Amino acid sequence: MKQRGRAWTVAVGLALCAAALVLSIALQRAGYLTYLNSDMASEVILARRQADTHSLVQMDWLYSTEIHTLHMNLFYALAFLLTPDFMLARIIGNTAVFLLGMGACVFLCRKLRMSWGRALAAAALLPVAASTLYAANMTIGGYYIIHLPFAFFTVGLWLDAAEGRGTRRRRAVTAAAYAALCFLQGFLSVRYVLCFVCPMMVVAALEMILAPDTDGALRDRPMYFGLVTALGFAACVLGYAAAELVTPRLFVSGTGSAGSFQFNPLDGEAMGQTLMTVFADFLKLLGWRGEAALFSPEGIVNLCVAGVIVLGALMTRRVYGALSREQRADRLQRRMMQYAGAAMLVNLFCFVFIKGTYLNRYLILAVIFLVPVLAVVVRRERSARLRIVFLALLCVQLGGSSAILLRDTRTQEAGALERGADMMDAAAYLQREGYTHGYGTFWNVRVMQERTQGELTFTAVTPAETEEGAACPVSLEMIRWLEPDDYSDLDICPGKTFLLLTHEEEQQLEAWLSMTGAPKLYENETFGIYGFESSMELVGATLFGKMKLENARAEDGAFVMDAGGRMRVPTTWREAGSYVLCFVCGGEPAQDSVAQLYTTKDFALLAEQRIVRGDNEVAFALEQDDKYFMILIKSGEAEEMVISDLELEKR
Repeated sequence: MKQRGRAWTVAVGLALCAAALVLSIALQRAGYLTYLNSDMASEVILARRQADTHSLVQMDWLYSTEIHTLHMNLFYALAFLLTPDFMLARIIGNTAVFLLGMGACVFLCRKLRMSWGRALAAAALLPVAASTLYAANMTIGGYYIIHLPFAFFTVGLWLDAAEGRGTRRRRAVTAAAYAALCFLQGFLSVRYVLCFVCPMMVVAALEMILAPDTDGALRDRPMYFGLVTALGFAACVLGYAAAELVTPRLFVSGTGSAGSFQFNPLDGEAMGQTLMTVFADFLKLLGWRGEAALFSPEGIVNLCVAGVIVLGALMTRRVYGALSREQRADRLQRRMMQYAGAAMLVNLFCFVFIKGTYLNRYLILAVIFLVPVLAVVVRRERSARLRIVFLALLCVQLGGSSAILLRDTRTQEAGALERGADMMDAAAYLQREGYTHGYGTFWNVRVMQERTQGELTFTAVTPAETEEGAACPVSLEMIRWLEPDDYSDLDICPGKTFLLLTHEEEQQLEAWLSMTGAPKLYENETFGIYGFESSMELVGATLFGKMKLENARAEDGAFVMDAGGRMRVPTTWREAGSYVLCFVCGGEPAQDSVAQLYTTKDFALLAEQRIVRGDNEVAFALEQDDKYFMILIKSGEAEEMVISDLELEKR
């Protein structure tokens, strides 16, 4: 009977896991276009590039604040081995890592002496999206799914290693595995250090300080617990230090993520507002919906959220108080509850006191440890009636909120298709005309690249205000963010290329577009497309649009310089290579009329050449990439000098 009972609970747990994954896949399919943005698309575009180049780590990719070596993109890349479709690769990758996270949750729950059935039931909560916040950043966006296996495996190994049970060999192997995983987390991301490892040190330190005075083994246990925890923390810090040493030498981005952390000013009102915002986002994460009628489905879910919080807090207090320090299962479960609380407090401290550490999605990592705690609380609560009421409220909350979210997402799908129609019409035009690579603003082009299955590729640019007195009040500049390093190269597209702009961006760039004389090739209600003969022409125009004019002015596509005139292209990034600066000089240049090129942050003179009447070419070479490259043209004593056909060419 006991074995049949266990088999029955395992079957129910597996069924719940399967149902949660099916619901997750349905939500991903329905919400693909609704939630798709360029941040999400960049991860899959990186994965497609990894699959095409057969690389585990893309060395020439411009990452954001972290290098994604062991991240979602790796699983998307593996998914591309099964399908060329971007949406399916995303769904396969997300589902695979959810399975890993669920397996890690089962591992942790088993370490907490939970039955297989209860462990599987707890793991089934992870793919369930009760809110838009969770759906956008986990279920569909996939940003933090990879954190689940790291979180639960680390805590499971920590609890096991800190107990010090078994043979000496087993203890050594467990402690080594725990330290190795901590090192890896420190190497991969400072977020792991703050969210997962620092709370362990808080729990261990408090246990060592507050442990009752006893003799023998009971007295030594907190000390051993603290030493093992300190081992993991030291390994994690060592991993982070190694990353800070290694990654700047291998990558050009994604480094120094913690170097800019600063404390917030002591402003009570601002801190209180942050706390209220965090609490409101916590309610949203659980499925709370504002402005819902009391007796509507949304209102019923809100009531269940409130009930789950109140009863959950009550049960947690009752269970925690009844757990013993002497019994191993009780001690492990007690530490798990302490750890979940410490994780929330450490994150909350960062949110309130450290600048730039709070976005609503960061809250997810602060609360994921409530899942194994929930398993402990339900298992150890002695009141059957309290358990039944709590579980009933939880089922209505999660089931009802998930159903509402899926319903709303399916309703929004038609609107998402309609909103994206102009983008796909523009993409269809570009593909018909044989374009393959172009330029556009980040939040449009990455989505278009994914939706065209990578048939169109893009260099991301952004309209940027120029210095006072520049040739154009607004010009374009490369953002060099979440794309291959060479996409900003002057000669990335030797043939025809294009610039995709929204109508609002066209208005911002009106003067610059007029200066370039680029023809408008296509237009619909949202986008305009401008044609350029090559990337050199377009990138050169972005440089010269920012050029500051002193005693000089733009006239009919040329620049008229008076005596003492200066035309200065501000410092900009330029890749290594051989170049020629070409222009035509009209009028009579003086002896001190020169073109100068500067490099490095010390503004070292790279090349200088006297300007002559007619054609001018200044050849130079950059030995390495330089973000301080600058061009300066000076008229000197020439009374009037006209510069036209200004071009920067790479040879």
